[in-house]
This record gives sequence, C-alpha cells and structure tokens, in this order.
Amino acid sequence: MRMFSGKITIKYILIGVICMAAGIFGSYCYSFIMKTDVFKNTYSTVISLLTSCIYLLITAFVEEIAWRGFLLERLPFKKIKSVLFVGTVWAVWHIPMWIIRNALGMEQIVCFCIWTLLVSVVLGITYYQCRNILLIAIMHAAFNICYLAPIQYNIVVLAIIIFVGTLLYKKSDKKLFTW
Repeated sequence: MRMFSGKITIKYILIGVICMAAGIFGSYCYSFIMKTDVFKNTYSTVISLLTSCIYLLITAFVEEIAWRGFLLERLPFKKIKSVLFVGTVWAVWHIPMWIIRNALGMEQIVCFCIWTLLVSVVLGITYYQCRNILLIAIMHAAFNICYLAPIQYNIVVLAIIIFVGTLLYKKSDKKLFTW
C-alpha cells in the first residue's frame, strides 16, 4: 500500500518533535501568562494522559488512513490544492462534533476550522514528503495532545511553524511540491 511505502526517517521524526515541542511550549507560555495550568486541567493524572494518548493515537490512525491515505491520494488536483481541499473537507467534517460534543459557538467553530485546515496542511505536506501514514497519525495525535492553550493561541503557534518551515525549505533550494 502506498500510504505505508515511505520510511520514517530522522528528518520526519524531527518535524514531529518540533511540532510537539511548539505546542507544549505555546501551552506553557499561555499557562504562565494567564497564571493557570492547562496541563493539569487537561491531564490531571498520568493515567488520564496515557489513556488520552492511546485513544487519540487510535482515532488519528483511522482518520489518517481515510483522509491522507485514501482521499489525498486519489484527488486529481495538484498537490497543494489537494492538501487544501482535504483540509477544508476535514474541517467541515468535524463541525457536528464541535457543536454536539463540545457545544462550541460560531466564533470557536471558525477558529477550529482554521486550526484544522492548518493542521491538515502540515500533515498533508509531510505525508507527501514521507509517504508513511503511521508517522502522520503520530503527528496528528501529537497535535491533539500537545496544543492545550485556547485555539486562537494554537493557530498563531502553528501559523508561525508553517511560515518558518516554508522559509527554511525555500532557503534550501528544494521544491516543496513538484507541479
């Protein structure tokens, strides 16, 4: 299967670690500034953290098989358009959950749609580069686990990661996408 054809290399592990570290750092900064503990409020015990990690990894793996492994692979668009299309559809797909399970209002849903699109861009680009859905599922779970600050802060952190990553990639004279 093509979605498992790529090797997980140090480069791609490093990308995942940077994304996780940025989420944890951003959440820590938010906690420090707001004088709260988003980590303790979210994962009150080690068992709750481990349980969440297992649950989120399983759900991320299933989602990534469908979204990146199946849909992204079959779209007839150029790669960047495919990544944006999957991100948009993925965000819309989450809206009922955000309304029903999380009881979010319209402003929060818009922020979550932006967040989901940004996450999808990172996951889609990384998937095109590495072609290994297991790594993408781990990154997906890491986004869900590590970005604990309110969504507006997470959007800024992730947008910075994408911007800096794009600048660094362009400086290396490599093409992000083959057109």
